[in-house]
Amino acid sequence: MPVEFLGQVFSEGASSVPYLPTILRILPWAALVYILRWFFGGETNKVERVMHGKVVMVAGGTSGLGAAIVNDLASKGAQIVLLVRSTQDYWLIDYISDLRKKYSNNLIYAEECDLSSLHSIRLFCTKWLDNAPPRRLDSIVLAAGVMAPPFSSRGVTKDGVEVHWGVNYLAYYHFLTLMMPALKVQPPDRDVKILVATCAAYMLGELDLNDPEFLERGYPGRRPWLVYGAAKIAVMALVAEVQRQLDEYKRPDGMPTNVKVWSVDPGIMRSPGSRRWLSLGSVIGLLAYLVTWPFWWVVLKSTDEGAQGFFAGLYDPEFGKRKGGGLIRECKVSPFRKPEIESEILGQHLFEVSKAQVAKIEKAAALERAKQKKKDEEVEAKAAKDSKSDEKETTLKSKSQKSSGKKVAFNDEADSTAAEASATDTLKSTNKRRTKKT
Repeated sequence: MPVEFLGQVFSEGASSVPYLPTILRILPWAALVYILRWFFGGETNKVERVMHGKVVMVAGGTSGLGAAIVNDLASKGAQIVLLVRSTQDYWLIDYISDLRKKYSNNLIYAEECDLSSLHSIRLFCTKWLDNAPPRRLDSIVLAAGVMAPPFSSRGVTKDGVEVHWGVNYLAYYHFLTLMMPALKVQPPDRDVKILVATCAAYMLGELDLNDPEFLERGYPGRRPWLVYGAAKIAVMALVAEVQRQLDEYKRPDGMPTNVKVWSVDPGIMRSPGSRRWLSLGSVIGLLAYLVTWPFWWVVLKSTDEGAQGFFAGLYDPEFGKRKGGGLIRECKVSPFRKPEIESEILGQHLFEVSKAQVAKIEKAAALERAKQKKKDEEVEAKAAKDSKSDEKETTLKSKSQKSSGKKVAFNDEADSTAAEASATDTLKSTNKRRTKKT
């Protein structure tokens, strides 16, 4: 059959075969699209690992990149702890139920840890640490983040911090420093991994620790990548500094530290954050994005393709043996484009600034909660007082109604007695008249 087909093509030409000329015209373009899609898709993780019994904590695991990571971990049997804003969300309940049913994995849970609130982070970490013996922890994946579109106004967290700095960096700093005791007590034979999502936009960032929230410099609404990139520079420097502190820690058993911390660049993906950024956060922009979607499908990674670097960091044992604190890009260690990120001086200064900022924010938030608690107590006391007074009024009214009822009954009885007496008198007078007449 193939020989006859080729013979016909060579002898009679391509036009003799139905649809062959059309196929030959389309084929080069299809091959070009395939090559471009393969090129922009990036490297693929080739290492697999059994995750049964492994405890993995994931922030941002309900959508985009985090959801792709969670799906793969769930399929491998890992016990997953999702860090979410609220556990009372009905959509979240359905999401976890679907994951459990899809992968036959019932070890998927959610814990409240709102990255826009330092108090919420402290509550979760305190709850996790307040356990004896220490809870098992194999990996932490921090894939949550915020990226405001151009021409947007300055956003803030619940603590009043600029949203890029607060969620993309300060929340991670607070979380990792609080969870440090849980990391240090893990057995020496357990290779613990901490993977923190970053982005190539760090090369465009302008980090100034004297003005990390762009208060004095002014918020660059037309160029939000300056703020976003600054937060990513800070979080990458944080990763390097945390790794240095873990390496310097002396375990009581004398064994070397078994925790490795990595920054992971997933590349530019078709994630909800990228869609919001490309559409400028507007309906018209979203329509334009949908019209040009075939182009973005070719040049942007899917979330599964972006997650390959995380899979390499989680599954490949080589990343547990190498010196941590670096950058994973395209499933391999890549150098930082800004060498100052690895600077120990920057890391220490960053820790000092962050520690002071967190202490200031938590103090102000604690005072605000105390004031709010006092107000709530006053409102409750007033409500209780009002309810008691209402009960007294109700009791008095019921008593007065009972007494008035008795008076009415007495008056009715008196009236009926008087009526009977008058009727008797009338009857007697009538009888007397009849007697006289007789």
